[in-house]
Amino acid sequence: MRFLPLLFALTLSLYAVPKEINSFNGKFVQTIIDDNGKKIIYNGELWASKPQNALWMYQKPIKKSVYINGQKITVIEPSIEQVTLRMLDDEIDFLQIIQKAKKVDDEKYSATVKGQTYTVMFKNDILNSISYTDGFENRVSIHFINPAQNKAIEANRFKPIIPEDFDVIKDR
Repeated sequence: MRFLPLLFALTLSLYAVPKEINSFNGKFVQTIIDDNGKKIIYNGELWASKPQNALWMYQKPIKKSVYINGQKITVIEPSIEQVTLRMLDDEIDFLQIIQKAKKVDDEKYSATVKGQTYTVMFKNDILNSISYTDGFENRVSIHFINPAQNKAIEANRFKPIIPEDFDVIKDR
């Protein structure tokens, strides 16, 4: 669950853009490098739409789906047949990140929220990558592959389907 703050930050970063983004979809490669140089790479796909809907589908090295619907988070982990339900507290303030994002150059934006600085990169006005150093001093970068912005995404994509035989854990 250590990478959940990353997911929130990434979802939030979709709103600090050079032009209006109402929806986003793209495959991603997420790289996390710890302070000892150890690297872990995740692959998956992201769907996001306003106001606050996101689905992070991790495919490698593990399968995991993270649904963010407003203030509700649902994490489905098939490998351990478990679902975690929790509320998004005031740890991340969507509006604060949006309001603080500043243009650095034509392709680079930066936002600092609660001491955390996020770098958001664009290519041809399309979200390309997001990077930051997390609270554990891990360097995190997410690179998007074949991203699409402002394309219709069906609302039911953001509704988690919880298998009946999975354990459900309510966190907070």
